[in-house]
Amino acid sequence: MQINSTRAHAQKSLLSCIIGIGLLIVIATFLGNDTAKIVTDFTYISVAGTLVVLSILLAARFKKTGSHGKAWLFFLGTAVSWFIAETTWSILEIVYHTNPFPSLADVFYLGGYPFLLCFVIYYIKPVKKAATKRMLIGAAIISISMMLPSIYMAYNFDPKVSLTENAIATSYPIADSIVFIPALIGVILFFRGEVNFTWSLVCIAVILQVLGDTTFQIATFTNTYYTGHPADILLLWSYLFFSFGVYDHIKIFKKVQNNKTKSTMA
Repeated sequence: MQINSTRAHAQKSLLSCIIGIGLLIVIATFLGNDTAKIVTDFTYISVAGTLVVLSILLAARFKKTGSHGKAWLFFLGTAVSWFIAETTWSILEIVYHTNPFPSLADVFYLGGYPFLLCFVIYYIKPVKKAATKRMLIGAAIISISMMLPSIYMAYNFDPKVSLTENAIATSYPIADSIVFIPALIGVILFFRGEVNFTWSLVCIAVILQVLGDTTFQIATFTNTYYTGHPADILLLWSYLFFSFGVYDHIKIFKKVQNNKTKSTMA
């Protein structure tokens, strides 16, 4: 009962954060480009930094124990890499007033994906037998269907970007499509009761990441991207779902440890 109450409170908090960040970015955009840049960039740093702190707490509690322990260590690698990317992007844009795309930030953005892939693989490993071949094929078809339009758009139109910008922008949907397969399987397993609530939040975060990166790519190709673009809202929401997923797992871990302590004392 206590876990359900805590989870309900967390869900309400998540919804409030989703609405709050969406309104914050929209309002900042209406106040002008400079305001939108400062507000959006600092919001990115804040949510990415929060994710790092939560990931450190969870990874420290698991201490490399089992598949989940290894999984959360890999997730910490993703969180740290993306936090560095967000910070680098913001410094280039706000302090040096230069275009942060493409830049060193992309190295850390893309560098986080191998960690994320290892995370989803290790996390789903204990329930891999529940994933059927039909499920895997279906997830792969959906993932490829989402990736192909991005590649087609990149190399069959005349994008208003350089070849380097084109290649980097296209790398994101490709990386997303790879991570998307196990994430989608995780969502299916959640609705079948095979995985916990934490996994559903993480999977939704990955899906939002895919949508955000695809929107970013389209805006980049059409030269319509600006800081505070709807793509940023999707990506910020992705960080929120990741953070609440980690937070939920911390609560679960703490509850389990307390129960073990009580059993030992008894």
